[in-house]
Amino acid sequence: MVLNEPNTVADCLSMVATATHHFKFSYMKTKELTAGKSIRSPTFSVAGHNCNILYYPQGLLNEANSIDLFLVIHCKSAVTASFGFTFLNKHGVPTSKACDRATFIFSPERNNYGFRDIIKRSDLKADFVEGDYFTLVCSVTIPSDSHKEVPKQLVNGVVPFSINENFAELLESKEMADITFEIDGELFAAHKLVLSARSPVFKAEFSGRMAESKMKTIKIKDIKPVTFKAMLHFIYTDSLPDMSDKDIPIVTQVQHLYKAADIYLLDGLKAVCEDMIIRNISVDTVISSLALAEEHSCNELKDVCLDFAAMPENLIRLALKAEYVELMHYQRHLLEEVGNHAAAAAANNDGDDDDGTNDEDYGTDDEDDGTYDEDDGTDDDDEDADSSDDDDN
Repeated sequence: MVLNEPNTVADCLSMVATATHHFKFSYMKTKELTAGKSIRSPTFSVAGHNCNILYYPQGLLNEANSIDLFLVIHCKSAVTASFGFTFLNKHGVPTSKACDRATFIFSPERNNYGFRDIIKRSDLKADFVEGDYFTLVCSVTIPSDSHKEVPKQLVNGVVPFSINENFAELLESKEMADITFEIDGELFAAHKLVLSARSPVFKAEFSGRMAESKMKTIKIKDIKPVTFKAMLHFIYTDSLPDMSDKDIPIVTQVQHLYKAADIYLLDGLKAVCEDMIIRNISVDTVISSLALAEEHSCNELKDVCLDFAAMPENLIRLALKAEYVELMHYQRHLLEEVGNHAAAAAANNDGDDDDGTNDEDYGTDDEDDGTYDEDDGTDDDDEDADSSDDDDN
C-alpha cells in the first residue's frame, strides 16, 4: 500500500512544468499481490493535469520477479510528457540503478505509459527496502507547447496579474534598458535597478566607479552567453527558462549556471541549481558535480555525491572513468572521503535488523489495501484513486 507522500517538489517554469514526487510503499503489504494487480498512488498535479502512478508489484502480466511502473495523465486532449522513475537507496540517495526516462504523447484514448520489468523484486528488496518500506521517485516534465491556457478569473472586475510575467516581458522587450552586457559577441540588454535589487555584486558594480564613468556596456569573459541569458531570466522571473533543447546536457548547463550564481551572489538561483543537480545525480554526472561541490564548498551536494560514488555498483563504473581518476589524483582527500562513506554505508547495512521476509511471519493483510486495482489500470478514472492517501494533492 501507499503509506503517504512524504516529500513533494514542484517547479513551475515559464517554459516548462516539472514536478518530482516521492511515494513511500510497504514492501511486505504488496508481495502477495498477483500479476496484473496494481497499487495506485495519490493524485498529484503537473501543469494542471491530474496524474497517478500505477505500481505493479508482480508485473502487469504473469512474469515472475518483475516490477512494472506506469504513469497515468488524465487529460482532455493530447499532452506530450517526459517522465521517469527511480528509487531512493537505504540512505535516501537517488541511484541510477532502475532509472528509466522516456517521452510519450498522452491522450484521452491512451492516458498511461510506463516501463515493464523496471527492476527485479529481489534487487528492490536488497538495495532499496529499509524497514519494510521503499521510496519511489517520479519526475514528470510537460513542455510549454503542452500547457493549457488557464482562464483568468475576474475578482471585482480586475484581471489578476503576475509580476513575474511583467518582468519577463520587460526583459524580452528591452524597453527602458540602461545597461548592455557583451559576451562572445552577443549583446544582452538589462536594467540596472532590477539587477541591483537582486544581486549585491551588480549593486556594488553600478554604484561604484561605473556610476561615475557612466559606462553603458560591460564585457564579460568568464560566463557563456547561454548561461548569462538563463541567469538574467531567473533574476527577472524567479524561474528558469527551458533548457531541454540545447546541445549541452541539462545538468552541465545547470552546473555552469550555479557557478554564475555564485559569482553574482544569487543564493536563490544557487539553491535551485543545487536541487536540480542532486535530483539528476548519475554515474555520468556525479564526477563533475562532486568537483563543483568541492570548488564552491557546497556541503549538501558533496555529501550526496560521495554517498552515490561510494555505492559498490557505482564505484566500479566510476573507477573506469579517466575524469574520476584525474579528480582523485588532484583532490586526494576526496578518495579518502569516498572510502569513509563506503565504510559508513557498509557498517549501517551490517547493523540492519532482519527484514523478516519469512512467509510464515507475514500473511496477506487485506485490512487496508483499498488501493488495489484488479485490472491493468488502462481505463482508470480519478474516482478509482486511493482516497485515503490523497489528502495533500
